[in-house]
Amino acid sequence: MATYPIALRWTPITAGKVFEWGYSTESGGEAPGLGVMASLDGDAIWRGVGLMPDPLPSGTATIAIWGRANAATGVAKVNTKWVCSAAGSPLGSASVVAEGVDTYTWTAGQNNNMKRRTIVLDASTLTAGAWIKVDLTFETSSWTLAAQSWWWAVISWE
Repeated sequence: MATYPIALRWTPITAGKVFEWGYSTESGGEAPGLGVMASLDGDAIWRGVGLMPDPLPSGTATIAIWGRANAATGVAKVNTKWVCSAAGSPLGSASVVAEGVDTYTWTAGQNNNMKRRTIVLDASTLTAGAWIKVDLTFETSSWTLAAQSWWWAVISWE
């Protein structure tokens, strides 16, 4: 059963490489989101936190990640890592588990296009009523995107 998306509250972890950014390519088209520097020169993290519903919806939990850049060429790499932490457990020190690296590619004519990947959240265990911590780790390995980029991610069940 599909659900409405759950938006997380995002915090930039890697100062100078990630930042809040309102992307706009047309009048009235500004979308606030997660900015990543052009020509990323070191791994960078945006951290999202949120509260899981209780009970969890039926179906498969996923995180959809959108990326956008004014680029005619380039590759960005995003490794989604996450963990749930129940009441009485420390969320801050809970170790995130990686889902793996996803590749976003821009080619000629795709300037400002939205790119989307949907990742099944199965590297760890989702817990009803627990807090989730998600680290979107932007990895420099094979990163060739020379433009500043915009990102957003939400959790849902399909």
